[in-house]
Amino acid sequence: MNVDDLLHRYETGALDFSNTNLSRKNLYGLDLIGVDLQGADLHGATLALTYLNRANFRRANLAQIRLMGANLNQAILMETNLRDADLHGASLQEAMLCAANLAFASLIDANLTNADLRGADLSAANLSGACLRGANLREESRLYPPVSLRGANLEGTDLRGANLTSADLSKANLRGADLREATLRYAVLTDANLEGATLDNATLMDANLTHARLNQARLRMTNLARATLAEASLVEANLAYSTLADVKASKANFQRASLEQARLNRADLSRANLSYANLAEAVLTEAYLARANLSNADLQEANLAKAEISGANLLQAKLKGATMPDGRAGR
Repeated sequence: MNVDDLLHRYETGALDFSNTNLSRKNLYGLDLIGVDLQGADLHGATLALTYLNRANFRRANLAQIRLMGANLNQAILMETNLRDADLHGASLQEAMLCAANLAFASLIDANLTNADLRGADLSAANLSGACLRGANLREESRLYPPVSLRGANLEGTDLRGANLTSADLSKANLRGADLREATLRYAVLTDANLEGATLDNATLMDANLTHARLNQARLRMTNLARATLAEASLVEANLAYSTLADVKASKANFQRASLEQARLNRADLSRANLSYANLAEAVLTEAYLARANLSNADLQEANLAKAEISGANLLQAKLKGATMPDGRAGR
């Protein structure tokens, strides 16, 4: 079908163009609100600045399509092939992208507020500066596999309140991202870059952050219960008032981190670097601190009852008012 035929039919009220071949066609800046292109072939086509609100692209081939600045609010893109697509600055508010293939796609500065991305493949996609506030990326085992954001660029992205349960974010760049109140339970963040990211009030229970970089990140009042932080770097991170019960943080670097009033019950902090860290009033009952570096750490009023501190370095640590492993008060 050529573009003139499509426009003529659309202007007379036709909406059904399912299974149409529009590959490499130029539909720049058109008004195609509500159009049905289910199963259509639009690979390599140009739809930049096109109005496609509530359009249906289910199972369509949109590989390498150019949709820069397009309006796709509430569009249906379920099981759609958007591999290597250019969606720079596109608006996809409340769009349905379940099981869509967005690998290597450019979503720089795109608006994905409240979008449904369950089961989507965003491997190596560029989402720098995008807004995913309230987006749904959670796993649903009976319907969709975990979302893949492996190696994706999410630097500075707004993910506030997003549901990323079980998402694969390994090796993703989340530097400076806003993840306040986000749900990342069971998420895989191994080797991820979260330096300077904001995760206040986020849920990271059972998440895997092995080798992750969280230097200067904000994690105030964050739930990291049972998370894995082995060999992660949290230099100068702010974890005040957070829950880290049963966390596995062997060899992690918490140098100069703030852990004031944090709950670290039964945490594995063996060989961890906690030098100059603020652990004032922290709960470390039954924590495993064998060979940990606590030199110059502030442990005033902390609770270390039944903690294991054999081989730990407590040189010049502040222990005034602390409860020591044997129940005695620190000095």
